Amino acid sequence: IPVLETHPTHEPLAAVADGMAGLADVPALLLWGAKDIVFSDAFLHDLAARLPHAQVQRYPDAGHQVMEDAASLGDRSATSVIGAWLDELAQEEAAPTPPTRMLDRRPMWSAVAARSNDEATAVIEMDPDLPSRPARSITFAEFSERIDSTAAALVAGGVRPGDRLASLVPPGIDLMVLVYACLRAGIVVVAPDAALGLDGMRRALRSSRPDAVVGDWRGLTLAKSLRLPARRISVDPLAPALAKGLGVADSLTSLLGAAPIAPMPPEPDPGADAAVVFTSGSTGPSKGVVYTHAQLEAQRDAVIDAFEVTTEDRLAVAFAPFAVLAPAIGIASVIPAMDVTKPADLTAAELADAATAIEATVLFASPRVLANIAATSPQASPGQRDAVADLRAVATAGAPVSPELLRACDPVFPNAAIYTPYGMTEVLPVTVAARDEILAAAEGGDTANAGVCVGRPLRGVDVAIRPADASSAAMPDALPAGEVGEVWIRADHRCRRYDGLWAQQRHAFVGDWHRSGDVGHLDQLGRLWIEGRVDHLIHTARGPRTPVPIELAAESVAGVELAAAVGIGPAGTQQIAVVVTGESLGGALVADPAIAAAVRNAVDDQVAAVLVAPQIPVDKRHNSKIDRTRIQTWADAVLRGASRPRL
Repeated sequence: IPVLETHPTHEPLAAVADGMAGLADVPALLLWGAKDIVFSDAFLHDLAARLPHAQVQRYPDAGHQVMEDAASLGDRSATSVIGAWLDELAQEEAAPTPPTRMLDRRPMWSAVAARSNDEATAVIEMDPDLPSRPARSITFAEFSERIDSTAAALVAGGVRPGDRLASLVPPGIDLMVLVYACLRAGIVVVAPDAALGLDGMRRALRSSRPDAVVGDWRGLTLAKSLRLPARRISVDPLAPALAKGLGVADSLTSLLGAAPIAPMPPEPDPGADAAVVFTSGSTGPSKGVVYTHAQLEAQRDAVIDAFEVTTEDRLAVAFAPFAVLAPAIGIASVIPAMDVTKPADLTAAELADAATAIEATVLFASPRVLANIAATSPQASPGQRDAVADLRAVATAGAPVSPELLRACDPVFPNAAIYTPYGMTEVLPVTVAARDEILAAAEGGDTANAGVCVGRPLRGVDVAIRPADASSAAMPDALPAGEVGEVWIRADHRCRRYDGLWAQQRHAFVGDWHRSGDVGHLDQLGRLWIEGRVDHLIHTARGPRTPVPIELAAESVAGVELAAAVGIGPAGTQQIAVVVTGESLGGALVADPAIAAAVRNAVDDQVAAVLVAPQIPVDKRHNSKIDRTRIQTWADAVLRGASRPRL
């Protein structure tokens, strides 16, 4: 491995590297251990650039001996992936991807451009230190001008269309401008939001390998610690010593002030990559999901259709992934004073102050956020409660929504239609249900203990239930109504691939369908009921049990605020453990006999143990998805006799 160009091996190895251009028609598969201390991701991305047609399977936890390190991953093991890849080559002839065709296309930035002369407020940021007042705002005219000037400045500064740019900018006006500027310039936005946690953001940045990074000093410090070979750009100018220490080449301010600014590049093709976004990581390592411009635009239209959003609406965003949605619709939005990693801390008073600032009509929030708003509503002033009551619609996503939560929200949002959509990073939304439909279904009796009703598929969306144990790349027949299995989805606005995860991609995307990894069933009326995750099925001696119905039943017991159901022991003979939390349950690990009996009575006699945890771990993005893997490890330790196992 030559270090210097004067080394005798440099010239022949350079010739080998240059000769890889001759392999453009040869199928290629790259399997890479991300923890290789010699051949780092820099080598992977160099090879991928030389073989742009190659499939990539990156193993985040494998090192130099990738074949051995990835040997125990089942159908994702290195040998299994190679075998599956060779089988596909033998069975299918590669066909060129047809160009994406869209009639009457509306690019993501078009709604803002249409209001380029409008002095009405587009976005308001509430002040974290004084949540009752706005900290910053921007008009549609200013927003449109900043999008165009930032897009041109980035290109003039050397960030080319097709390059990847990681945004490490906190949610707010600066982030919105940067995202829409990148979309307009054809620069691929890499969006590892802070809710992934530090480790998750590290994984996301290393795997996506951006060409440029834009952030504040905190984000740029992270980029430097990872030694990303990316150009580093600060949002605002930094002190010279700090800029030098962080390896910052420019600031957006300096690029905007540079003259002359290059002309705006051509609009990107609808089929070109637009963004790499990341799953929440609540059920395993976060995956990078690649969206094209056409898919983002189709997703925007699906959201408008699902929630009946109009150009007269104004949006309060208490759900970080939707923070950049309002400009694509062309409506005003407000971002409450909240920590994106702790959205469930948002109070009713803080929401009311944000809603008042923009006269909001629609709220996006996760179920845990709504639960805290309902819990803190009595502490809000009468005027603040009135501001929340004026909302006409509430959309909540991120986890199944229990009927109990909807009932708790009734007095808080008396005039709002409450929508509970179902979807995921790969395709959102899939179904939608209104509050009244969910409560009626829960009270109907014929679907008791069936999970959470999430409504009927949206227009243009197909949902099928197939066996949960289907092998990779297999498409078994759909199950009839009432039978539980994995949820498969077909929709125009779904994504088509993961970033550098060929095995997971092959498993999840089968033909036109996406395997969600969720389990549930369709009822006789065509409504979808969600009952948990495939990976969280409890495999008892009497057959598999789904966790969500167990958890909902346990949460109906007085004093139980949140519950998680997990399986303990080998698959096929697992015992059901229900882990509960609540202020009145005390500090013992094993539940009080009265509570345990009440939980067993609410669920059934198959519950082997009822345990009390100090808290139920949930994901940072929604504060709603239960980390049942951690709960299972904790419960297993408790039942083995550990006195104070860590959770």
